Amino acid sequence: MAKKGYKWRVHRILMKDPVLTASLPETRWLEQGTLLSMLDRHGSVIVKPSGGTGGYGIIQIRQTGPGKYEIHHGTRRQGIGRKGLYSRVRSMTRHRSLYLVQKRIPLATVRGRPIDIRVMVQRRRNTPWEVTGYLAKVAGKGHVVTNVARSKGYVLTVPQVIRLSDVRGASTDAVIRKLRNFSLRAARRLGGVVVGFDMGVDKNGEIWMIEANPRPALSLFRKLKDPSMYRKIVSYPRPY
Repeated sequence: MAKKGYKWRVHRILMKDPVLTASLPETRWLEQGTLLSMLDRHGSVIVKPSGGTGGYGIIQIRQTGPGKYEIHHGTRRQGIGRKGLYSRVRSMTRHRSLYLVQKRIPLATVRGRPIDIRVMVQRRRNTPWEVTGYLAKVAGKGHVVTNVARSKGYVLTVPQVIRLSDVRGASTDAVIRKLRNFSLRAARRLGGVVVGFDMGVDKNGEIWMIEANPRPALSLFRKLKDPSMYRKIVSYPRPY
């Protein structure tokens, strides 16, 4: 089967831009050799479907000692040795050729729960791209994924989450500026009229792209107390 999937295509397109590459974690197709070599290099990785959405199918794997690993899927954790690791991971995946392995981003946290930030970038026909909304997602207790519905997490504004989190290396304004600059530049590379970027922020305030979605759900923005972002987002055309 040909190796396809939107997330892989996005990664390859953005890797051609030397300005964007600093915010792109190493990403490979899931194979036994790439899984083990990336664990050797990084100590912790994420396995995820190349075409999936909604936080489905995401598995975290980290090295806990020489030849020892922990698989974290949903709220379940399992210890396993190096020899059986790849077979076990494959037994947990669907559409086998469509999975990626990615360096795990050391996400900032709120009360021990990982966070990421959704950035909405949109444009009308023949007009420049514009960032129309930001919000932060906080994972549910015990979950790796920040998808609010899947992990039973919650949303905050970006200033709220930076203030409550363990980010210590940058101000809120600096983080938002980095998110805006990356998202606008990446959207110009990808094309279309709407992209929802899920961006990680580490404890030093550095940003990382987790993934980009050409059909982002808008319902999260309705959870914010201030409805102005949601109203602005839905005023733009959407091809879905």
